[in-house]
Amino acid sequence: MHKAPLFLVTAGTIFFGAVSATADALALALATNKVAGTIALETDTSGNALMNSAYLRIGAGVNLTMDADVSNSDVKIAFETGFVFDIGVGFLVTEALSIEIMTGVATISVEKIFGTIPTGVGPISFSGGDGDLYQVPIVANLRYEFDLSENTNLGLYAGGGLQYTDLKVNDTFLGSASGDVWSFRYQAGFDLTWDISPTATLGFNFRYSSTTENDFGTYQGVDIKIDRFQNIAIGATFTVSF
Repeated sequence: MHKAPLFLVTAGTIFFGAVSATADALALALATNKVAGTIALETDTSGNALMNSAYLRIGAGVNLTMDADVSNSDVKIAFETGFVFDIGVGFLVTEALSIEIMTGVATISVEKIFGTIPTGVGPISFSGGDGDLYQVPIVANLRYEFDLSENTNLGLYAGGGLQYTDLKVNDTFLGSASGDVWSFRYQAGFDLTWDISPTATLGFNFRYSSTTENDFGTYQGVDIKIDRFQNIAIGATFTVSF
């Protein structure tokens, strides 16, 4: 361990000695003149110190994607349970209301493609194939928080924005195909949080989201359009205020 130079020790001693002497003198003056000194702190309506004006929220969990309908056909795409990761930055408007910008990624595997397709000899039913689905949202949420108890809070939120979707399917009646698209996304959900420190919480999150139509273009003469992608995300959150 390095020893501090003598002049730093001396200067520190003089500085803190002066502060101590000044404090003692001020206390003596207040007591002599019977003056009650107070320091004003910013507080909320309950008398508590105001919360920080911004926060960072990180979440992770499972993503359940409902069967997607291929537009103007009887074809559907079924998905397996996927994984979702979210990150958001929020800014307080009032003590309970905030605006949050959120993004992240959801990764989902295609379980199968199934349905019927018309042919020259009549409709043919099929089921099979696999693939991958990736979703990246960029949305703004309006969030309102209720105090359930001293350390427990319920947050309700809803919002909208854009979603980038990348879809790859293999071994279908079209062979293998892939495409990506941007669409409008809207969502709503809630989270139940517990304070673990004055500036951090842990929570449980539930969210429903849906998109408008996703047009992946034409593949082998067939228009590939998905009516919408619907997701339910369930997971844990960690929030820190700053």
